[in-house]
Amino acid sequence: MRRTVETTRVKKDGMVGVLCTPDGIAPAPGILLLGGSEGGLHERDAQVLAAEGFTVLALAYFGAPGRPSGLVDIPLEYFFGALDVLAEQPRTNSDRLGITGGSRGGEAALLVAAHDERIAAVVSVVGSGVVTAGIDFERGALLDILGPPTPNSWTFRGKPIPHLDYVVGDVLREQVARHRPVRLADAFPPPPADPDELERVSIGVESIRGPVLLLSADDDGSWPSTPYTQVAVDRLSNHPYLVEHRIFECGHTIAGPPGTSFTTTRSPGPGVTFEMGGTPAANTAARAEAWQATVDFFADHLPD
Repeated sequence: MRRTVETTRVKKDGMVGVLCTPDGIAPAPGILLLGGSEGGLHERDAQVLAAEGFTVLALAYFGAPGRPSGLVDIPLEYFFGALDVLAEQPRTNSDRLGITGGSRGGEAALLVAAHDERIAAVVSVVGSGVVTAGIDFERGALLDILGPPTPNSWTFRGKPIPHLDYVVGDVLREQVARHRPVRLADAFPPPPADPDELERVSIGVESIRGPVLLLSADDDGSWPSTPYTQVAVDRLSNHPYLVEHRIFECGHTIAGPPGTSFTTTRSPGPGVTFEMGGTPAANTAARAEAWQATVDFFADHLPD
């Protein structure tokens, strides 16, 4: 049953978010919701998820008023503070909290869950089990954003978290120079073959204290979400909780609740057009399936 939702703006100690609480449930399971490389505040996503019976805090970590313009040196402690706010709400069941994010938010969700034992269920949508480089939009054009040098995405206790650098090859340069649609996935290297290097940039997902749902795309034009997610799957091979990896036959654009059907696989970027992969029909269907899988997973694994 869909519920009406009460929405409250959250601005505390530099935090920018919106708290969405379902009517008729007290307390409700709490979920922290994170967007991706587009930045900003995903209020609609939070409202739709809250209508399913969860207290949801949508958190902007960059690309919103009061937050940095780019994904550069974002402290994990910022997310921990958001979990504090979520847990202290009188209409939140704080015994076990959930977290979900799409794309770079899926990477962040795994990072936060690996560092905060309050997280008891995780959904990462077209995310990553390796830490990737930052996005400094103030550099301007795409090739300048990709560097070198590449900025850090995240910090923990004041120190940068090691990451994979972008790789800008001839194919990507030609796409930009000829104003062709860009598959940004070409700028992301495969997971390192060297075990030590892989360990250096991998997220310690084995520390997560709860079940993990990983959703990826087999034709992801934005980054290699399936091989990056497989890194997390491999590290969770002996996890004492449920681990599920579902690979959809689609492109990148499957995070978030279903809405208007896709009519294109392309999206505007900084001076370029991004090719996100898949087909409009496949991406529309996969988005609906991924959202329902997310809702069902949290309903199964977070207490009322």
